[in-house]
Amino acid sequence: MPDHAGKTTEEVTATQEQLRDETSFQSKVARLSICEDGKSREMIVKSIQGLGRNSSDSPVDEDKEDNEQPKLTQIGPKSGSKRRRRSSGITRPSLAHVKGSNGNVVSSSLSSSVVIPKKKKKTSQPTQLTIHQKSYEKTLSIRDIRDLILYLFDDTNNAPKWLTVDNRSATNKVIVLFVPGLLPEDFENNTELTGDGENASNSTHEPQFLRQMQRVPVTTPGSANTVYSAYNAFVNVKLTKKEKELKKQELSSKKITLNDLELRLDQLLESEYPIHLDTHGLSSEERELLSVEHRDQEPTWKNTHAFEHGGSRTFSMDCEMCMTDDGLVLTRVSLVDFDCRLIYDTLVKPDATITDYLTKYSGITEEKLRDVTTTLEDVQRDILKIVSATDILIGHSLQSDLNVLKLRHPKIIDTAIIFEHKAGPPFRPALKYLASEYLSQEIQNSDGLGHDSFEDARACMELTKLKIVNGLSFGVGINTENLFHRLGKNGIRSMCLNDYAPKPNGLGGTGNTTETSVRCQNDDLILENIGEHLNDFNLFVGRLRDIEFAKGYAVPSTSEARISEVSAARDNFFTKLQELYSKSPPSTVFLVCSGNGDTRAYSKIMDELKKMNRDDRVEERKKREKEVQEAVVQAREALMLLAVRPLPLDDA
Repeated sequence: MPDHAGKTTEEVTATQEQLRDETSFQSKVARLSICEDGKSREMIVKSIQGLGRNSSDSPVDEDKEDNEQPKLTQIGPKSGSKRRRRSSGITRPSLAHVKGSNGNVVSSSLSSSVVIPKKKKKTSQPTQLTIHQKSYEKTLSIRDIRDLILYLFDDTNNAPKWLTVDNRSATNKVIVLFVPGLLPEDFENNTELTGDGENASNSTHEPQFLRQMQRVPVTTPGSANTVYSAYNAFVNVKLTKKEKELKKQELSSKKITLNDLELRLDQLLESEYPIHLDTHGLSSEERELLSVEHRDQEPTWKNTHAFEHGGSRTFSMDCEMCMTDDGLVLTRVSLVDFDCRLIYDTLVKPDATITDYLTKYSGITEEKLRDVTTTLEDVQRDILKIVSATDILIGHSLQSDLNVLKLRHPKIIDTAIIFEHKAGPPFRPALKYLASEYLSQEIQNSDGLGHDSFEDARACMELTKLKIVNGLSFGVGINTENLFHRLGKNGIRSMCLNDYAPKPNGLGGTGNTTETSVRCQNDDLILENIGEHLNDFNLFVGRLRDIEFAKGYAVPSTSEARISEVSAARDNFFTKLQELYSKSPPSTVFLVCSGNGDTRAYSKIMDELKKMNRDDRVEERKKREKEVQEAVVQAREALMLLAVRPLPLDDA
């Protein structure tokens, strides 16, 4: 009971009224912290403000102005209370709101005007990522890694189950490096990681922070018999049903032209097209390098050149080929104009002895070629008179036709790319399927008589025209969305660096967009570009190739200089990575992923199968199924390294 001794009746009454007001105030604040209904919350806030105005002895600080709301950070449910906590009145600003594209802090508003019961204290602790022990026993997928990126940038609140993320809001930058060829044995002799002094000579250039990097196995996308691209799986985010519908509406509403369907430089490079000097996106340095290569390939290879002509400015082409000891050779070529009229069609005398006419697919027989005198050089000369470098050339997987023709052209539309396989990327649709599905035409079905290049070229033209009429959404599944584009809608600025991305004329060439792609000729340029632009972007994704090429897992598509020694390539990567780590700001997340394991056995088998005709290839693959599966297992055993740049005070 309160002690009223020595007080007058008026003083006791005033004290009791003050206690009632304080009790009512605290009760209403407690109700406010758990209130589920917005209207009820508003009424409670008004009543609290009323208490502050009506009582001269209320808990409101006397130094505050009359219309200021009382502090609520010190008042709330008692410790140990099991009341349900809600976040319905609070929206934590994402990284995009903390920093805008110019690097300045941008204010963000809360989704409710209600006073926050307890303000989030500023913490000096960096982001911390701790991989769970069970993750070492069960390999992760590339999707798990990508979902971590989305979570760190607040694109989703679905926290990864394979690791614990502390202080997510402190995340500054995320640097993802795909390094094919990097295997566990590259670290097993690292004394700074294992403490084994006998192998000190093997770790001269390995960075000290490797011992803090967490390592976990990763499974490359694929099946029991196939390996898919880890990089493609990483950058393509699966859409929800609602997101698919919205994207479809967006694409359908846009009017398109033929120019919208032309392949970009990165698509041409990724699909191994021969690159013409007039291809859009080439830098002056790249043109110089290509000029040297082209001179070395003269006079066998030819470039289309620009000239004025009447008639069609859009053509579709298809070629038929036969097999020799040196690979495929041209035996027929057909060209149609925009109106699907056949304007050029000829059989071609091969310049090597044919070992397999592939009649079931090519339609070519020894009899058909017996009296043919037209050579490859004749066909090149004829096409260069018909097709200008400013014209558009259409085909299905046209890189195969251009390579066998030894012809380069800058403006390409590929129906195998503008239309999608029903199973989605990375699969490519067959022309026969597209013609049946969208044109209601049965092609390549001549009962063993082979394909008709005129028929195939005409189908490609009709499919392209149909795409223009129906829009970008036509013929695509819209099942995925590019990671960089998705994050860019929330203001996250990303920089993608690899050896086939389109290279803008300076980094400012992309304007105010949130996505920048840079093509780099070697790993050093990738890491240097990241270091130079740490203040300009939130996310960096680089694909490094030097270790992969040095180990013979892949062969460079150009004659660009690469480090040939494995130890030199590995040591150079570790050294450059250490430099980048040292200059990165605190709470920068580093994620290094090999993407795949040892692919040499798998690649060797696939190369051998490619040299066979389709029937023999299927039969041979069945015979070597066990061998293929063993090679696939080896190729899919990847790994990931994870580290976070600590605060300066925590640096070792």
